[in-house]
Amino acid sequence: MALTVRLPVTLQVGDDHPAAEIGWVEFDVGDNTEDGLRSAVANLLRAAADVLENPGDDEEVTDAAADR
Repeated sequence: MALTVRLPVTLQVGDDHPAAEIGWVEFDVGDNTEDGLRSAVANLLRAAADVLENPGDDEEVTDAAADR
């Protein structure tokens, strides 16, 4: 059974400013195990890093994560 995970995205600039929630990231985990969840989170973070390093692509992070 697939599991949908929803993680908050927060942004904080410096130590003197409070963190602000700027959105959510949702993704599906096909294997409902700890290893499956870790693998899905790692894929999401890799896809996010790829988009940050290569901002010319218009592809959304969730789409990039699904292709891995």
